[in-house]
Formats: sequence, C-alpha cells, structure tokens
Amino acid sequence: MKNLILIIALIFVTNAFAQARKFKAVVRTENNRAAEEMIELENLISDTSFDGEHFKIVKGKSDEAIKFDAEEDLVFRAATTYHHLTVARNYFINKVKSEYVSKSEKMVIRIEHTNQFSELGHHAHDNLDPQFNNALTVPAGKGLASRGVKPWGSEIWFRPKKKIHISDLNTNNLANQEFKVLMRGFRNQIHMQSLQRFLAGAVGALVSGSTRTNPLSMDNVIRTVGSSLIMEFGYQFIDPISKATARKWYWLDTALIPEIIYHEYAHAALSDHLVLSHSTAIIEGMADFFAGQIAGSPKLAKHIKKYNTYNGKNAKKKQDYVIQFEMTEYANTDFVFGLLWEIKNILGEEKGEAFMFDLRKRLTTNSTIRGQLIDGILKTCDAVCEQPFVDKIHILKALNLRGI
Repeated sequence: MKNLILIIALIFVTNAFAQARKFKAVVRTENNRAAEEMIELENLISDTSFDGEHFKIVKGKSDEAIKFDAEEDLVFRAATTYHHLTVARNYFINKVKSEYVSKSEKMVIRIEHTNQFSELGHHAHDNLDPQFNNALTVPAGKGLASRGVKPWGSEIWFRPKKKIHISDLNTNNLANQEFKVLMRGFRNQIHMQSLQRFLAGAVGALVSGSTRTNPLSMDNVIRTVGSSLIMEFGYQFIDPISKATARKWYWLDTALIPEIIYHEYAHAALSDHLVLSHSTAIIEGMADFFAGQIAGSPKLAKHIKKYNTYNGKNAKKKQDYVIQFEMTEYANTDFVFGLLWEIKNILGEEKGEAFMFDLRKRLTTNSTIRGQLIDGILKTCDAVCEQPFVDKIHILKALNLRGI
C-alpha cells in the first residue's frame, strides 16, 4: 500500500513538474503563419526560472534567470526565445553535425536589453544611445579586471520593441533607388512610344492627304500624349504619394520572431569560422540561409505582423548583383540569402544544406560576394560535389543570370 501511495505521489509530482515547464510561445503553423501555443520547454535545470542546460534567459544586464512568475509579457518572450533557441541548437547538432555547437558552452540570452555592446566593458553605459527593435549576437570577451568587468561568453541580445515614426528611421535607400531606376526607364519608354504614335499619325495623314483627321487637333494631342502625362505625374510625385500611403509607425519585437532567433543563433553556431566582429553581406547571408533551413521556408519574418511591421526577407526575390551589396549598410539585403538558397536548390536539399555548412570553412567575415564567396562556392563544389564539373556549370549559369 505504501509503495502504491509513493508511486501515485511520484506521478503527481512528475505531472506537476511537466506542467510547470509548459509556457505560451509564438510558433509557426503548417502554412507558415504565426500562432501562440503552449510549448513544453526542454533541458531546463530549474523549476522556478528559465535556466537550462544550454541557455539562461535574463532581463537586461541581470545575471539572474527570469522567473516563471515574472510579468506575463516577459515570460512570454523568455519562453518563445528559449524554445526556438533549443530548436536551432538541435538543428546544428542533429542535422549538420556541428561539433563546435555540441561542445559550446551555455549561453546567456538577454531580452529587453537596451545597452550597446562594448568590446572592453561588455555593456556600454546606459545613457549611450539605447537600442530598440533589433537583435545582436556578441562574441565572448576577456573583460577588464581593472574596472571590475568580468569575462563573458558569447551571448545573444534581443532588444525591446519601440514604435518609431517613419521620419525617424535611418535606413538605406537601395530599394527605392532600384524602383526609381525602373520607373525612369518605363517613363522614357512610354514617352517614346507616345511620340512615335503622334509622328506616325501626322506623317500618315500628310501622305494620304486625309482631311478627316487633323493630327494637330486638341483631341488627338490629348489622346496621344495622355499616357505620357499620367506616367510623368506618377514619376514626379512617387515620393509624396508613397509617404502619404505608407505605414507611419514601425517596430520589431525580435524575441517573438522565430526566424530572427534562428538567425542570431546561426551567427553563434557559424562563429568557428565567421567571427562575430561586424556585419557584412557574407555573415548576414549565411545566417539568413540557415535560419531559413531551420524554419523550413525561404521567407523570413513573414506573416507575423502582430509582433512587428518588418517586411522580412525572401530568398525567392530575384535580384541582380550591384556593387552596393558589398557595403556594410546593405549587408542585410536579400541577395546573398537568395543566391545561397538557389544554389542549394540546384544541388538538392540534403546535398545543398551540407554544401553550405562546408562552405563556411572557406569564408571569413570580411569575404566579399564577388570575390571570396564565388571562389569559395566553386572550391566547395570541387571538394564535396559528386559531379563537380556538371554542378559547377549549373552554378555558374545561376551566377551569370544574377549579374555576377
């Protein structure tokens, strides 16, 4: 009888402990939509806080794990972040067999953290340009003993969201420039077609001697050049029209977006070769690729507008190479992500995934797209492709079509 009571008590305690590990978190549905579900978190070593074998979720500069009974929004972000970091870690260990990740130390994950990163002091001063609406993976540091700064390991920081008006956004204007170039070419084409139609009508009337239609009449002029006038109006006023119709406020809740969490963890997982020093097209594109692989989708941060107004990225977006993609301010464009995704599709899912993980060994953070990335892709194919000659022909064709 005693044994039965003990067994029942043990089952009750086990179920209660399992329930204590279930939290509401943002997940992706089968159709890639965002949803909130109750998720059981893995590998927790605490029954009161978000402290696990591989991740400890803290708030801001604190060293203490967030408690399960903290405010609801904070717990929601901590649980979502912890869950998707676990998904990302399992991917790198089980799918691409990363020894570096399997041997990596426990990471501190900071949410609602506004401080800038300091290579010497870990956290910059509180008053130094607080950060919002982004995420950052920081490298380990030795600290500064003379200032009482202890050493720290690699960490991921998720900033709090903050509504920012469009007029205060500091973004690159590449997409707008590209659109204007297209509009300019289209405008010129419309003008030329209108002029050709007008001249053809005038010449035809003169040659035939027809008096029924006057090519210089007001009706004919308006009808002929009407499309040009509409086109010119749209071109000249595209900026104020866009500003009037565009969304006025922007924010980004990075701790609640699975692909951003995967992207930041990918930085840490790839840092055995792609050192975490600064943002470049290569380091961001590689992290985007593996975030897409973990998510099982070429679209990052899409269909999740409840938590942000960020347009996300799309590997299927067709872009031609331009030299600006090499610049730091354009490091987060879709180009490298799309290029790597296309090459993976050429090689096949399994082989392409292994190919990209091997590719990281031939790249550095400072690699350029047109230089080391292309060279690394071809050398990786020589090393791992079953039919290097044939596969490289397909790869080179794809590169050529993208203007490289």
